[in-house]
Amino acid sequence: MLTKQQRVYHWDRPSSSIFSDRLGDDDLPHLGRALGVYRSMAGERLGRVRDRARSALAGVRPDRVEAVVQVLDDAATYDWPRGGQAAARRVRVFERAARDHPLLDGDAAHAFLAEVYGESLPEPGDRVALLYADYPEFHRLVAFPSDYGVADLRADYDLGQAQALLYSALRVTVEAGTDLGHIVRYARLSRLLHHLERAPGGYYRFVFDGPNSILRHTHAYGVDFARFLAALVQASDWRFTAEVALRKGWRPLLYKLTPADGLRSRLSAPALFDSTLESSLAEKFGPERDGWRFRREAAVLEAGDALLIPDFVFTHVDGTEVAFEIVGYWTPEYLREKFAKLGRVRAPNLLIAVPRARALEPGPIPHAVLPFKTRILLRDLLPRLEAFRKR
Repeated sequence: MLTKQQRVYHWDRPSSSIFSDRLGDDDLPHLGRALGVYRSMAGERLGRVRDRARSALAGVRPDRVEAVVQVLDDAATYDWPRGGQAAARRVRVFERAARDHPLLDGDAAHAFLAEVYGESLPEPGDRVALLYADYPEFHRLVAFPSDYGVADLRADYDLGQAQALLYSALRVTVEAGTDLGHIVRYARLSRLLHHLERAPGGYYRFVFDGPNSILRHTHAYGVDFARFLAALVQASDWRFTAEVALRKGWRPLLYKLTPADGLRSRLSAPALFDSTLESSLAEKFGPERDGWRFRREAAVLEAGDALLIPDFVFTHVDGTEVAFEIVGYWTPEYLREKFAKLGRVRAPNLLIAVPRARALEPGPIPHAVLPFKTRILLRDLLPRLEAFRKR
């Protein structure tokens, strides 16, 4: 993703609106030349590749150049010495040279390098790159995807600028008509706290306001908004509104998007489960156990004026269904709100997994509770599922 310093945006004071930057058709020839640089410079160090790409982008508006180069770098594959080997070698060279300080003999310097790196040494002009091969400037370009074209570069730039604008988002609202499971899955994968409610026209409204109401407003949470946007644009029916504060104390500006804006993401399919806790449970449970099967996020439950999509729905062959929600580890404020919301759920068969320390707190939840320590055990889960069949 782009950095905060690489973002480019336009804003309109009268309407309090803000817009992320988009590349135009007249930029495409320059993008093509920059792509040619990355395809032709395999083996070169990162610094030189970037400089050549900047020259190829001389016709692009200057404030866009670094962002385009960053997108190209993200698509490329670089290699460098891993671990601490490069730093250890560098220290050995300096320690050896210190014995003869000041070192003015070039042949002696070559000999010291040979002691540490072996006989195969680069020309004198590349010895700095050898010493600092683990520094980003000297990483080596290994490959660039052959199927990555100008349209991909343009789409990644446009999406990257939209994402970078969300680093300063205070609150995000999404209204979705379809692909609800996709949106919920990625909201959880992006670690976003959200409130779900019904909206007019058969839509569902997600309100992501964690930095304001529960957490401190942090850049890290803005990055989570950015990750979520890359998944949202893959859905088909949604309206996105973010409140963006460019500086502390400034009045927030509204940033709005819909599928009509044409943002495109090449994000891969999500992991099936949001956490190791869930994946471990699913792996142990298997496709079927004692007549029970489970599905992910397969129900929408009423919780007063809000909605809840439980993590699992367990279904028995006799038709018994049990919604299963796992309460994870979050801030005390979030957990209090979560428990209050669960208390408003009107579902006859709801089982809630709660960390043992929280399950013992006063104020019991009016639903069946499964306490757990670090993982959910089948020997604890199955009897509670069976209890619903006996009702």
